[in-house]
Amino acid sequence: MDREVGDHVVADILVEGGKIASVGPDLAHTASDGQAVVVDVAGRVLIPGMHDTHRHCWQNQLRRLVPDLCGVEQYLALAHGSLAPHYRPEDVYAGTLISAFGCLDAGITCVMDFSHNSRTASHSDAAITAMADSGIRAVHATCAPLAGEWDEHWPADIARLRERYFASDDQLLSLRVGLLAVRVGRLAVSPEWLSFARDLDIGVSIDGVFGPAASAKIEQLGHDGLLGEDVTLIHCSDLPDSLWRLIADSGTTVSISPTSDAQLGIAASIPPIQQALDFGVRPSLSVDVEISLSGDFFTQMRVLLSTQRMLALNRRYRGESDVPDLIGVRDALEFATVQGAHANRLLHKVGTLTPGKEADIVVIDAQDVNTMPLNNAVGTVVSGADSRNVEMVFVAGNLKKWGGALVGHDLDALRKTVTESRDYVLAASGYELDILS
Repeated sequence: MDREVGDHVVADILVEGGKIASVGPDLAHTASDGQAVVVDVAGRVLIPGMHDTHRHCWQNQLRRLVPDLCGVEQYLALAHGSLAPHYRPEDVYAGTLISAFGCLDAGITCVMDFSHNSRTASHSDAAITAMADSGIRAVHATCAPLAGEWDEHWPADIARLRERYFASDDQLLSLRVGLLAVRVGRLAVSPEWLSFARDLDIGVSIDGVFGPAASAKIEQLGHDGLLGEDVTLIHCSDLPDSLWRLIADSGTTVSISPTSDAQLGIAASIPPIQQALDFGVRPSLSVDVEISLSGDFFTQMRVLLSTQRMLALNRRYRGESDVPDLIGVRDALEFATVQGAHANRLLHKVGTLTPGKEADIVVIDAQDVNTMPLNNAVGTVVSGADSRNVEMVFVAGNLKKWGGALVGHDLDALRKTVTESRDYVLAASGYELDILS
């Protein structure tokens, strides 16, 4: 995914000290001294690790609890109004941990966790610790709860979090502030919040950017010159052209949630890929909520690809003259890797297989029954593969998945932790589980 490095039909990657030292057609001489570990990946496709730029990880011991939600209001009432207030720190830990492992299993080496259920400082600690324990690269977007009682520690606690967990830039974890577009009070994005984040040199992720009210607020920030590359706008459905122009001109990054917009009925319910492209904005991708949706990025890439092509080709069929160009599989992979790393403010470290960058590498088996024979590498990744084909995953050169299985963790213990947490949260909230409903 690096144009200068180029693509190779056959090549080697040399990793030293967690970083990519070289990429080339034949680097066998670098292993001639017998000190290298040689991994044979013939018949595989190697890509950069994928980047999710918006996922609410704390709730994911409740994966697919309600797969047929009929509106974002129903999600908010259930997840935040009913379930979230009963979370203990250990429940935040369990939900975040299973999210991280789900990402790694699917070739997502970095996730931006919009963590909006930290009812105490200990809840925040639990979310960050879970990411650290998993070994994933993660961006913790700290945010207060949306509903229910909490101890009012936020935003004062941000300074403690930064000092305790994010003092160094040379680590897998980084910090952002999570804010909301349509909200009053401390959670609402404002010029003061943007100034606060920039003083700390941390990014800002703004959720709920859809519809007229959110558009008006974000557009005012744009007119005031307060948007920029350190700001990520999430969803971006039903925005006016005037705001898209401000987004493009300011370099503000965009996170599109292809399945969330459509299935949860967010604003216009159509992922705004065409609007972004019309203004030259290359978006990143995100899952949003596993409580209803799939957690892998193969799904996100395919839904986005199908949406853009479906709408464009429908316009062509109807005889319109200004039909937009069709995106292809390489665009989808770019959104999932390069643009995700850019939105997470990590493109200088990862996002491409470039010498000097950290070795976040995903190895996809192109010889499985659903991927063979290999006729088009990018097409196989985007349109043919799924999580079972993710054979190996490296994060900063460290092995996280090998032979199609996660390594270094007790999955039976994880299963027990997650199940017990789910049972506690549902019992405490009075929600009756019915797996056949």
